[in-house]
Amino acid sequence: MMEATGLTKGALYGNFTDKEEIAYEAFRYSVGRIRDIVRSRLENIPSFKEQLFSLFNFFSEYVFDPPVTGGCPLLNTAVEADDYRLSMKKVVLEEIMNMVGFIEGLLEQGVAAGEFKADLNTRQLAYTFFCAMEGAIIFSRVERSNEPIDLVMAQCKTLLNTISNS
Repeated sequence: MMEATGLTKGALYGNFTDKEEIAYEAFRYSVGRIRDIVRSRLENIPSFKEQLFSLFNFFSEYVFDPPVTGGCPLLNTAVEADDYRLSMKKVVLEEIMNMVGFIEGLLEQGVAAGEFKADLNTRQLAYTFFCAMEGAIIFSRVERSNEPIDLVMAQCKTLLNTISNS
């Protein structure tokens, strides 16, 4: 970390109490960058369906050109939190639920606007979309191929078209 930042050990620990705080702040920063990029990409799209398409496209592009070096901070930190950085579990879960809630909100607004079928289980679909995206990201990164993310995002778009009223 000292090499990457150009800071001395004293400078790092002068600003952070320990490695856990550094990990927490790095995670918050990375997730915040991604959240800001997503929101800016969606802000001028009037249709909730098109916003979801744009979200799927963002994650398709994200696999091999992530805005944060190292890949998906949610996925990476979730694996670390499950294996050994237990202190991060609550923070990661909160961010995962924020993302699922964001997707669910787009679906609910789409239902309210008449874009999607009224009987839609928005929570179930939000979980499905989120888990599909994250699973496809890891599959594509491990395989070093766009095929998994492209196939999964195409299926998500097909599902979105299926629940669409237009």
